[in-house]
Amino acid sequence: MNEKIIKIFSELFEVPESDITDDMSYNSFAKWDSLEHLELVSKLEGAFDIDIDMDDVIAMENVGKAKEIVNKYLNK
Repeated sequence: MNEKIIKIFSELFEVPESDITDDMSYNSFAKWDSLEHLELVSKLEGAFDIDIDMDDVIAMENVGKAKEIVNKYLNK
């Protein structure tokens, strides 16, 4: 699961997978703005067949939190 999430971040924000860490946060990628954030959520939802609540969309402020949120929905 973590590898898939990292791949999504890598492709969406056009950075090597090796550069992505759990601490990388919103606006730390030049392209991670509000519109790209929604694209990220959409890609995560599609890749894992989940629907992320708005509270979790807002809380998804870094890569580590994205992993935590996706994991929460996969374990429901």
